[in-house]
Amino acid sequence: SHIYAASKQMPDRVAIGPGDDMGAITVGRQTVLMTVDQVADGVHFRLENTPLDRVAHKAVVRNLSDVAAMAAVPLGAVVAASLPETLHESQANELFDAMREVAERYDCPLVGGDIAVWSGPLILTVTIFADPAGVEPVLRSSAQLGDHVYVTGQLGGAWDETGAGPHLTAEPRLAVARALALEPAIGLHAMIDLSDGLASDLYHIAEQSDVAAEIDTTAIPARPGSNFNGALTDGEDYELCFTASGAVPTAIEDVPITRIGRITPHLDRERITAVDAIGRAFPVTAKGWEHHAHG
Repeated sequence: SHIYAASKQMPDRVAIGPGDDMGAITVGRQTVLMTVDQVADGVHFRLENTPLDRVAHKAVVRNLSDVAAMAAVPLGAVVAASLPETLHESQANELFDAMREVAERYDCPLVGGDIAVWSGPLILTVTIFADPAGVEPVLRSSAQLGDHVYVTGQLGGAWDETGAGPHLTAEPRLAVARALALEPAIGLHAMIDLSDGLASDLYHIAEQSDVAAEIDTTAIPARPGSNFNGALTDGEDYELCFTASGAVPTAIEDVPITRIGRITPHLDRERITAVDAIGRAFPVTAKGWEHHAHG
């Protein structure tokens, strides 16, 4: 992106610049991670048929999933809200109460924010700060040859035709990420949260690590009602995709972990290659989920 390309030269206090799930600033001897994301009516949810507590849940969890991708611990959050003129005061109070409850559930207190009322749709912009808490932040750019590729949970079909679906009830994989990072035998190297789709997000790992990835189409854990293509490109799953070289468990805290492929050298071909049930290989482009498709 333009922001990423234009931000190569950063002050020394910038520990992690644009291009990963979170940025980081060094404050004294402490590294503070930060992420900001927004959800907008008509793009990330449909207010006309989505309960306000579900909107609140997604607005907070969407950011907490980035915290999980760095294997960090949330510290606190602020929110900027653009409220439509048609939203009643009681509804606004319900929304903010729900956001506060969700944030507190993950020990991420909502400590401030700003509200504007306008003629446009509901937009919630959440910023979360996090602590590495003794774990080196897990980057997208650290995949290594010999790593296997894994995903948590199930993928695909996060949206249905009404705008409802698992994208409104996803749980951030904070505990799973910490467990992966804290066990040396796992050999965790790179990680990203699956927001834009497996094809697009795994591409980020491959590109930033200057490697390629080969995935097994029969291994990807598609959600019931979805399929390989959906699991590859639907997006908004808020699961984790990671690479590791050691002994990875098949589940952590009842969250299944599935090995779906391996990291390979990048030899002037597509970054991502899929292999089907009879061994045929075909290239997978980085084209993941497009937000406007659900608008």
